[in-house]
Amino acid sequence: MNTLAQLTRRILLGASLLGLVACGGAQKDTIKLAELKQDATPAEKAFHAGMKAYIAEEWKTASGHFSEAYKLDPTATGARVNLGITLEKAGDWQAAADVYRAGWEADPTNAAAALNVARMLTNGKDYAGASAALAKALEGDADNQDLLNAYASTLRGEKKFKEAADAARKVILRDQKNPEALKNLALIYADDGKLTLAETFFAETKKLTPKDASIPVNLGLIAHRRDKPQVALYHFEEALKLDPKNSAAHLNIGVISLGFRDYGRAETSLQAAIDNGLGGNCSALSALGYSFEGLQKGKEAVDQFGKVLEICPAEVDVLYTMGTICMAQLRDNECALSNFTKFATKKKGLASDHTVHMMIKSIKQMIEMEAAGPEAIPEEAPAEQPAESQETAPEGEVASTESPSAAVNTETDPADETNGGGK
Repeated sequence: MNTLAQLTRRILLGASLLGLVACGGAQKDTIKLAELKQDATPAEKAFHAGMKAYIAEEWKTASGHFSEAYKLDPTATGARVNLGITLEKAGDWQAAADVYRAGWEADPTNAAAALNVARMLTNGKDYAGASAALAKALEGDADNQDLLNAYASTLRGEKKFKEAADAARKVILRDQKNPEALKNLALIYADDGKLTLAETFFAETKKLTPKDASIPVNLGLIAHRRDKPQVALYHFEEALKLDPKNSAAHLNIGVISLGFRDYGRAETSLQAAIDNGLGGNCSALSALGYSFEGLQKGKEAVDQFGKVLEICPAEVDVLYTMGTICMAQLRDNECALSNFTKFATKKKGLASDHTVHMMIKSIKQMIEMEAAGPEAIPEEAPAEQPAESQETAPEGEVASTESPSAAVNTETDPADETNGGGK
């Protein structure tokens, strides 16, 4: 498949697992900090200080207090949960994961511990591990809707669509207007290829959460899968009205714009996607490079693809694209030779008759001739004189100098020009 075309293949965005926050799931702005008792223990004092810092979003300070509280009282599961949360918010992912795992191992049936460890495992694409943790917690609390919603999401990640749908339906049977369960079911049906059902449940979810930008994003992705790019654009633009910084909407508008050869809009949208959280996304970074190529910004394109390789070294096909840009836009044979050679070396399963081998040979010859100077270029042999008996065109007629073959459209699809694997 063409490298650029691959960028248009999108999976539906998953519903994120429910992560707990301090005080057993209460949102920060709803937390009412109780007065500290005069006879409070040192552990309770540390926990209270941690909650004050948590409300103030002083994550490092909060984690320090929760750590102290837990050390003073190892039975204080609230301190342990909040320690993991504040470590995560402070950006210490590994430490947070260790705390979550320790908490879950100490009490596998604890819903808060299971949800948090499952979320961390899901971030690492370990859906099976996350499902196992949630299944264990459900043994002790089979009707917990947060657990069931998270379980449905992880089973979907495992592509166990029937089991995932069953978990989501259990929530809906108890609460027909649970938006998380309805969205989960929509996502499950979408991944399972049941697009009409997916659209139906997204529409139901939209009624309950009209400001949720992920819903029009997913409706846009379904429209794209139905090969309706204009409808898809409508949904992505709707998502941006709800959330102007929605990176998924920006990304997909950029990719569709590339398909329309609207390179200016593609560049703007893709840069917005990168600026709003997709700076490490290989598809976004590559697509921006193709938009530069389409705009004839050769240097920017080569630099951008260089960034792609730094962050996503497996994207070796961009080396071929860099080689073509060096030749066609930058007129730099050394640059072209370097990138084509790297591509030929790193591309696994490359056919012996791949175009790149011919390109490398041709460029080497040109470089050698340039180095040897003008005297190395062979002179043309003198043209043969026509025989005296050669017929001439009849008077009044003009001999055609055009080839009798039909005209050929020499314009090529930019997507084809960037195909590293199909040349």
